Amino acid sequence: MTLDRRALLAGIGASVALPAAAAPPREGVAASSDGGAFALGAAGGVRRLALPDGLEWTVPDGTGRLAVFSGKAGGRLIGFDAGWRSRGAAATGGHEPVHLAIAPDRSVAAVADYSGGTVSVHRLRDGVPGAAQIVRHHGRGPNAARQAEPHPHWVGFGGGGRWLYAVDLGADAVFAHRIVGGRVVDTMVAWQAPPGSGPRHIAWHPDGPLAYLVSELDSRLTTLRIEADGRFTTIGAQPTLPAGREGYVGHVAVDAAGKRLYASNRGPNTIAVFALDDPLRPRLIEQAPCGGDWPRFFLLRPEAGEMLVANERSPAMAVLPLLRDGRLGAARAGPAVPKARFAAW
Repeated sequence: MTLDRRALLAGIGASVALPAAAAPPREGVAASSDGGAFALGAAGGVRRLALPDGLEWTVPDGTGRLAVFSGKAGGRLIGFDAGWRSRGAAATGGHEPVHLAIAPDRSVAAVADYSGGTVSVHRLRDGVPGAAQIVRHHGRGPNAARQAEPHPHWVGFGGGGRWLYAVDLGADAVFAHRIVGGRVVDTMVAWQAPPGSGPRHIAWHPDGPLAYLVSELDSRLTTLRIEADGRFTTIGAQPTLPAGREGYVGHVAVDAAGKRLYASNRGPNTIAVFALDDPLRPRLIEQAPCGGDWPRFFLLRPEAGEMLVANERSPAMAVLPLLRDGRLGAARAGPAVPKARFAAW
């Protein structure tokens, strides 16, 4: 398919509906691969939270938070108020939940369960998740060690909540699940990834019909056009690492202005910074040291002028200054969360 660049750029600002932003709480939260959860103070202080072990992801729901936990009995989605008091919980029906998303109108939540190849969909009422609708993925990739079965790794809502997208590392695919009345009514493959690439996470462009996808197994960034029918069309792809380097992409994010894109490279332990002067063609401008080992996740905090990096093999998180041009400054020691795997504010 031939893409008209002028037509695509003209569409930016009109085509993507993103979840409404909630006011950031005063405290952040971080999860450790050791199982614990920690509150993060604005001044860098850390205190242990009295939450179940296995916190994997959390999102604000307007008045509190939704959080998903991994445990021996399977995944649990729990609604909390602003003081981390439980409002109610539901089983996800799968194991090893790794990502959580909430619809723009906050009526539905979805969880990606890595083991078993399932996505669960939960209606929400006053912040309380209902029973799971379990949607099973199908497919596999050529990497026998990592792709013997489907492995959903990221979920996100698009089209004003009409589509639930699920990025599947094991199936080399992005699935689009159509949502009607808070339930999945049908499923299609929105995008088929190159065999063995292992797609992991997506970041939306804030102003247009574009998605940026990072693939874990080949360390590539792919720019995708979001079509009217919910499918994706490839615009281009490029490595997140210099030639000759090997690693595993962890996370991707775009700043609120749509000017810079960031991707974490585990192994080389860098944050790749791309300029989005032309949003169709991200341009690599920096490989910044991440300040630790194995940057699984990072959190942009423009209000604090920093990026908070969850280095999963380090005794503490790292803080990288966000400079005025979107580049990153020298890393310094951050909150004392050991083996951090996720953070939110």
